[in-house]
Amino acid sequence: MKPSTSASLEPHLLYTKSQLVATGDNCSNGAIIGHDNSTSSNPTSDNDSVQELLKRILNVLETRVHNEAEQSHEADKEDEMKKDWMLAAAVLDRICAIGFTIVFTGGTLIFVILFIAHP
Repeated sequence: MKPSTSASLEPHLLYTKSQLVATGDNCSNGAIIGHDNSTSSNPTSDNDSVQELLKRILNVLETRVHNEAEQSHEADKEDEMKKDWMLAAAVLDRICAIGFTIVFTGGTLIFVILFIAHP
């Protein structure tokens, strides 16, 4: 995009202050963009400050993407562990059900045999 050759009525935007900005569970350095009422005589310093601001924004975005990837990986590991424990619980439940059935059926047969054999 080419800059316009006509004089702009808007004041120039300058990087004025850095503050701590919370992003999710993490904190990162952010920037506040303010208006400068005086005209800037050095466009390279404006470009430098804009580039510095863009670098900081890129750094914040990269940090956030990295943190989200770590959280996703941790959630996947927790889901896998939860599935493993659910499988172990299902196996233990099946073993207990089989044992209960055997004991209940055996006890019932013994009781019926003793009841019929000894009047």
